[in-house]
Amino acid sequence: VNERHDRNWNKIDRFVEAVRQMPPPPAEDNDSLDESASTGDSIVVPRSFDIIGDVALLNSLPEGCDIEDESKLKEIGTQIMKKNKAIKVCAVRMTSLSGTERSPGDAGLKIIAGTRRSPLVTSHQEYGIKCVVDLNNTFFSPRMGPERLRICQQVARGERVLVLFAGVAMDAMQIAGRTEASSIVAIELNDIAIQCARRAHRFLERNKAVKCVGAADRLEIIEGDVLKVLPTLEPESFDRVLAPRPKEGSLDGDLGKGDGGMIFLEALLPLLKPHGGECHWYDFCADHELPYCERTRKTVETTCEKMGLSMEVVHVAHVGSIAKRQNRVCFDFRLTGGK
Repeated sequence: VNERHDRNWNKIDRFVEAVRQMPPPPAEDNDSLDESASTGDSIVVPRSFDIIGDVALLNSLPEGCDIEDESKLKEIGTQIMKKNKAIKVCAVRMTSLSGTERSPGDAGLKIIAGTRRSPLVTSHQEYGIKCVVDLNNTFFSPRMGPERLRICQQVARGERVLVLFAGVAMDAMQIAGRTEASSIVAIELNDIAIQCARRAHRFLERNKAVKCVGAADRLEIIEGDVLKVLPTLEPESFDRVLAPRPKEGSLDGDLGKGDGGMIFLEALLPLLKPHGGECHWYDFCADHELPYCERTRKTVETTCEKMGLSMEVVHVAHVGSIAKRQNRVCFDFRLTGGK
């Protein structure tokens, strides 16, 4: 410890003392999200919800709020819309996501305020690139935005990229619009998600904010089952594969009884270049498995050994939470040749 360290600590002490002496924040005005309804009942507005395009999507209602209480639900939605003028619709998810499409279905969302739309379709912009989302029939999470940006930052010029389980194709369009990849192939089974992706593909053609030349021309969207489409593609031809596979209910996670998606790994590995090909493999882990995710690592290593390939772990990224103490992770690994 020298004189410079002492000066810095003195600055910190003065800052802490100044913070302690700050006056309390002023009382919120009548525009507060927690203001009371006309009935006199306190309206508690959720602090956490997703904004997708011009739609505010509540994943759950505040504690004590009855889904049948239409007036209170409308007041909650109105308060959210009042705080953000760009929001035109407020909806609440009625059921948990299920099935391979991970979509709520026609009865899975309830519009509580704003314009009535059936189905609930909106266009969502992320880093200047738009996608089209049918919230009733497709899965999309704006919380994955930073993860999509992270992937884009790793794509090098001239790479061939394959995106599996592409959904509305936001991952693929971000790569097409923000990188100099030579080609991007996106595969999705859900026909409604494919319709959304193709509409967004037309947006990409006209998007003047996209600086990468020929972004739309480099993107190919294929409708079909991943396990049926992959065998038709050229082996060992892709530099990078994204596999944000959907959660398969009780088959996934630390207590899951499934194979951890090994069937998909076996299908995609032959398409990766055996020397240097990278895969972004998405899996589901409990809190106690972080940060190393040994179960996921074992699944990948076992599958690579079965295919006669060697691999190395590049990075394990915590992508987000899907439930209490349950997380989505991205296990990045690179092939290093055959054994």
